[in-house]
Amino acid sequence: MLLSANNIEKNFGVETIFKNVSFIVDDNSKIGIVGKNGTGKSTLFKIIARQMSFDDGNIDYAKNLSIGYLSQESSLNENNQLYDEVLSVFDHIIDMERELRSLEIEISKNHDKNVEGLLAKYSQLTEAFEDMSGYEYESRARGILIGLGFSQEEFSKPVSTFSGGEKTRISLAKMILTNPQLLLLDEPTNFLDIETIQWLESYLKNYDGSFMIISHDRYFLDSLVTTVFEIENKTLTRYNGNFSEYVRRKQENLESQIHQYKIEQKEIQRQEEIIKQFRQFNREKSIKRARSREKLLDKMPKSDKPFIDNRKVSMKFEPKLQSSKLVLEAEELSKGYDANLFKSISFNVFRGDRIGIIGANGSGKSTLLKIINGDLAPDAGHVNWGNKVIPVLFRQDNAGLDPASSVLDEVWNCRPKANEGEIRNLLSYFKFYGDDVFKPISVLSGGELSRISLARTMLSDSNFIIMDEPTNHLDMQTVDVLENALTDYTGTLFIVSHDRYFLNKIVNRLFVLKDNHIEIFEGNYDYYIKKTQEAKMLEDLKNSQPDRTKTEIIQEKKLKNKQKKEIAALKKEITALEESILKIEEEISGYEKIICSEGFYDDYDYSCKINQAYESSKSQLSLLMDSWTEKQIELENN
Repeated sequence: MLLSANNIEKNFGVETIFKNVSFIVDDNSKIGIVGKNGTGKSTLFKIIARQMSFDDGNIDYAKNLSIGYLSQESSLNENNQLYDEVLSVFDHIIDMERELRSLEIEISKNHDKNVEGLLAKYSQLTEAFEDMSGYEYESRARGILIGLGFSQEEFSKPVSTFSGGEKTRISLAKMILTNPQLLLLDEPTNFLDIETIQWLESYLKNYDGSFMIISHDRYFLDSLVTTVFEIENKTLTRYNGNFSEYVRRKQENLESQIHQYKIEQKEIQRQEEIIKQFRQFNREKSIKRARSREKLLDKMPKSDKPFIDNRKVSMKFEPKLQSSKLVLEAEELSKGYDANLFKSISFNVFRGDRIGIIGANGSGKSTLLKIINGDLAPDAGHVNWGNKVIPVLFRQDNAGLDPASSVLDEVWNCRPKANEGEIRNLLSYFKFYGDDVFKPISVLSGGELSRISLARTMLSDSNFIIMDEPTNHLDMQTVDVLENALTDYTGTLFIVSHDRYFLNKIVNRLFVLKDNHIEIFEGNYDYYIKKTQEAKMLEDLKNSQPDRTKTEIIQEKKLKNKQKKEIAALKKEITALEESILKIEEEISGYEKIICSEGFYDDYDYSCKINQAYESSKSQLSLLMDSWTEKQIELENN
């Protein structure tokens, strides 16, 4: 166990952020932290990292536990060059290396008896230096920086010349190189392109330690975590599994809680009616029976009412006009500054296309959007538009918003003929409720500004929406809102994004900007990964020895037969599990009918026995479902 938190409470003034929060972080834990913005995720990290105090409870740490904390605010020496700043985490090794060099000079100058003491000291220091991987620290630093997307030419640039996102990556590099037992990563994929995110995923999968990750990147969480901590309603709930498993289990738990609550409320109401009737008889015997019933009712276990957020609006966004079948045609587009971003790229966009654009940072994705929107001229080539095309560009910098305007007026200005109710209805879709609509634009967070820009985009009557990183700064719930809106949208979409989960759900074509050209895949992100992996396998096959011996062919056939048998056995196990699941579901249904029957709670012992059996059956069902999921994953991997 690395740390144990017990009944942690944190308040800011009169506002309670969380209360009675308890959890354990074991060795080799892979934990994702989720929750709406403002629920205290970053606050929890600061408490764990001992950077913030808490008001109640306690945290027990393992002896000499090393913690690396990547916050959203970097603390770097702006005057250092990039490489020197990253190497600063090895100052103790560098000092040791200097001492070794100094000893070498001293030994070379001494030829008397004192040299034996110097040699002994040199031997001890060399051993310590080797134990600390002293001969590898420079190559490790270079490898991490290149993996995080920095070029060799940038190593000598001052830290002050890098952007905010690049400084976050520098902080990430420093933290990774310290190799702590517990990593705390707060939104590590912000400002990373897809290639760098893939590198970070690969690194963390092989990380010899534990990590806790706050992230809105659902694909990233699915790939890495085995446990999810959700912070909601001032408390923390643990779910086993990755993000998708958390979503499934959360919904199952909610449905089960709602069902149980309804059963309890129905029984409470029935008992209260009986008590009321006994009291109406107004006889000594009936009053005694009423009191007896009241005591039983007080002892009856009662659940809290499950929290359900019903503040959802169903809204369909429709373009004002339908565009021609060919929306735009890009011919031989080129653009470069100090170096070429892309050269002679051509593509067509058709009505109904939902195109995603990916590529490394600096490959020209945002530049391409500006050229298409007419904000920037290409160095060569041109864009031909179809008929009746009405484009609109959603910018990730939220440019064009009036700081002095209110939320309501800013959105209302896009459709002045609408009434206030219609605009407020739309704003509730983007999670602005009640008095939120009267806030001035100047006080809004980055996420809130993005939601305003999205609302304005959706009111534009456009039939061709161009978007630059629309999910940046949005929490998962708001991204769901955006996904639902775009799924319903019947126009054409052209979207730059590094959110792979979002790309999988929304796009049907993927444009990849790489090495100054564009490659087009007729599918979503998973389709692109599948095709690139297939291409790599074919390339590897070509590079391998083409001639196989007869023995190798026989061995390959045996392996395939073995795989077929394993798949058949897996399918048999899955069928057996499905039969068991159906059986246990029937048992649960039977118990529920008994629990709902009239007079069930009259016999306290009997009702307890049935409730225990009911809960036991539900636990068995959960275990069976877990086994079924594992077998399905195993089958898919085969």
